[in-house]
Amino acid sequence: MSRTPTIRDRLESDAWSHYPETARRIAGHRQPERRRRSLRWEDRILLILSAVLMLLLIVRVETAHAEEFWGVEFTGGGSSLQMVALDTEIRGEVNGLVARIDVTQEFRNTGQDWAEAVYRFPLPEGAAVDRMVVAVGDRLLEGEIREKEEAKRQYQQAKNEGKVASLVEQQRANQFQTRLANIAADEMIRVTISFLAHVDYRDGSYSLQIPLTFTPRWSPGDRGTGRMHQFVSAADSDGHFLSLDIDLNTGLRLSSLESRYHDIDIQPTAEGYHLSLTDPDTRSDRVFELGWTPDFGTAPESTLTTYDGGDAVYALMLLSPPLPEALEPQPREVVFIIDTSGSMEGTSIEQAQAALVQGLARLGPDDMFNLVEFDSDADALFGESMPAMPWRLEQATDFIAGLDADGGTNMAPALEMAMGLPEQDGLLRQIVFITDGSVGNERDLLQQVGESLGDSRLFTVSIGSAPNAWFMRKAAAVGRGSHTHIGQLSDVEERMGSLWARIENPAVQNVCVDWGMEAEFYPEIIPDLYAGEPLWLYARLPREPREVVVCGELDGQYWETRTRLMPGSGSDSIPMLWARSKIESLEDSRLFGTDADWVREQVVDLALAFGLLTRYTSLIAVDKTPARPENEILETNDVPNLLPAGSTFATGFSQTATGWPLQVLFSLLSLLVVLAMLLHVPPSRARRGENDGKPVEDDSVGAT
Repeated sequence: MSRTPTIRDRLESDAWSHYPETARRIAGHRQPERRRRSLRWEDRILLILSAVLMLLLIVRVETAHAEEFWGVEFTGGGSSLQMVALDTEIRGEVNGLVARIDVTQEFRNTGQDWAEAVYRFPLPEGAAVDRMVVAVGDRLLEGEIREKEEAKRQYQQAKNEGKVASLVEQQRANQFQTRLANIAADEMIRVTISFLAHVDYRDGSYSLQIPLTFTPRWSPGDRGTGRMHQFVSAADSDGHFLSLDIDLNTGLRLSSLESRYHDIDIQPTAEGYHLSLTDPDTRSDRVFELGWTPDFGTAPESTLTTYDGGDAVYALMLLSPPLPEALEPQPREVVFIIDTSGSMEGTSIEQAQAALVQGLARLGPDDMFNLVEFDSDADALFGESMPAMPWRLEQATDFIAGLDADGGTNMAPALEMAMGLPEQDGLLRQIVFITDGSVGNERDLLQQVGESLGDSRLFTVSIGSAPNAWFMRKAAAVGRGSHTHIGQLSDVEERMGSLWARIENPAVQNVCVDWGMEAEFYPEIIPDLYAGEPLWLYARLPREPREVVVCGELDGQYWETRTRLMPGSGSDSIPMLWARSKIESLEDSRLFGTDADWVREQVVDLALAFGLLTRYTSLIAVDKTPARPENEILETNDVPNLLPAGSTFATGFSQTATGWPLQVLFSLLSLLVVLAMLLHVPPSRARRGENDGKPVEDDSVGAT
C-alpha cells in the first residue's frame, strides 16, 4: 500500500528539481533506515571464493609443517620456560664385532615451575636398546621393559600423582622417544640410553657409526602436529656440546684407525685403544664415524663369533665375498635417482651432484643409463635408458649442473618411474638412489620396492651429516643391493669409487649357508653378495659349530668360503643381537601380508624374554615418592635441536613441504583481492536516491 506524501516529501522533491547539488549534499548527511538488501549473485560468488581460499590457506599452512616434532618439548600448562640440552656424553666399548654404547643427555629446568619433557633421538640402524637410567638430582631410576600399553598406564598414573617418571618408546626402527615427568625447577636431569650394535665391515675395513642429530621427515599428505620444531645452528646455540670416550678392543693388529668427521685423541692400552675427542667444544651436529683397518692379510673373508647361552649357542657371522679386484666388470643398465627436495639444500645437493658426475664417468661404452630427479614431482632425463655415448653423458652432466633443492621429498613417483622404465635385453638394471632419506612413510616405500623391483637391484647412497640411515640400509636390503653413506664432499671420490667398483662386478647369487646342524638364522632369505659388500647373519644353534660353509654362484661358477672363529669370541651380547634381528624380520613380514596381531604377539614374547625395547614394548622407570605437590601444574616449552652441519634447512616452516612459500603468498594475495572487491561495492542509484537527477520512491524510506 502506498502512503500519502507529506509536506516534507513535497519540499524535498522541489529541492531536487530546482537545487539538485544542494539536495545531494544534504541527503549525504542523512542516515535513513533501509530495508536489509539481499546479496547480489556476484557478492555470493565472491564470498564463496574467499571462504575456499581461506580454507586452502589454513590447510597449506598446516601441511607445511614437518611430520615430526623433534628435540625437547614441555607439555602441560602454558607459561614459558627455558630448558636447554646442555651436553651429550658417549661412552662405549667395542669388542670384536660388537659395540656396547651408552648415550647420556643432560637437561636443566631453568624455569620456576614443574615440567614434563619429551626428547626424541636417533640411534644406529639395528641397535638393540635394553637399558635406561634416569638421574634426577640424587635419585636414580632404573628402566624396566613392559608391554607398551601397560608402560603408558604406569607412566600416566605416576605423572598424575606427582612422581618423577620416565618412559622410553620406539617410534620407528631407529628413532626413540623419552618422556620425563615432574621435573622440579632448577633441577638437572641425566638420561642414559644403552644399546648394542655390531660394527660394519666393508672392503677390508671396519667401522662404527653413531648418529647425533637428524633431519626432519616428510610424509605425503601428512598434516603433522600443527607446528614445526625449530632448529638452531651451532653458532646460535649455547648447548649441544659432545664428549666421547670409547675403548676399542679388536683382537687384530691395525694398519689404520681414524674418526672421519671428528678430531680424536688415540691412546694405546693393554687391550687395544682408548679414543676421546680432542676439541672440548665439539657439537652434536653430525654423525660420529670410527673406522679401522687390520694389517694386510689379517682381514678375514668370513668370521664367526659365538656365545653359549646355556639352552642354545648364539652365533654372529660376517659373510664377505671376494674383493672387487678379483672380478671382471660386466655391462649393465644404470638408472640414477637424485633427491632435489628442500631438505637437500646446502652441501647435501653439492655432494649428490658430485656423486652423480663421478657415476657417469664410470660408465663404459657397453653400458646404458638414465637419470631421474625428484622433489614434489619426478622427471626423467630420457624416456628410456640410452647408451653411454659421450654426447649423451655430456647432456646428463649439463642436466645435473642445473639442479637445485626445493619442494617436498616425494620418493614414490621417482621409484615408480625408475622401476617402470622399459627393460633392456641382456642387461641387469641397477638403480642408484641418492638422497638424505628425509621421509616419514618408510614402510610404504619399502613395500613399493619389494613389490615392484622385479629383477632389478637397488643401491642407496645416503647424503649429509644426519641421513635416515635405517631406511637407506633397509631399502638396499629389500632391493638386493647395498648402502653407502657420504657425510661430506671429501668423501665422494672414495665412497662412490668403492660403490662403483662393487656394482661393476657380478654378485654372488643363490647364496646358501651350511651350519652343519639345524639353525634358526636371520635374515632367512640371504640376499646377493656384491664384491667387497658383507652380510651379517645371526643364528641360534643347538651346539658350538666347528666350521660353517658359505656357497653360491659367482659369474656362473660355484663359489665357496669357510668361516673360522674370530678372536674375542664369546660376547654375551650376541643373544640379544640375534633376538633383535629376529624381531626385525618379524616386523618386516608385516609389509608382505603377515597377520599384524600374530607379529605383535611374537615380538612382545621375544622382547620380554630378552629385555629389548621394540615398537610393542617400552622402558618405564618410576620414582616411588611423589615429588610434585598436588596444587602445582606442569608447564610447556620447546627446545630446538641442533641443525645438521652444512645444512641450510629453514628454522621455521619445513622446506620439505611442497613449495609452501609461493602457495601461501599466492593464497594471501588472492584473499586480499577478494576482500577488497567485497568491501568496494559502489553506491547504487537506489541507495543514493538518484535517478536522472530526481529522487526515487522507495518503500524502505520511512517518514520523519
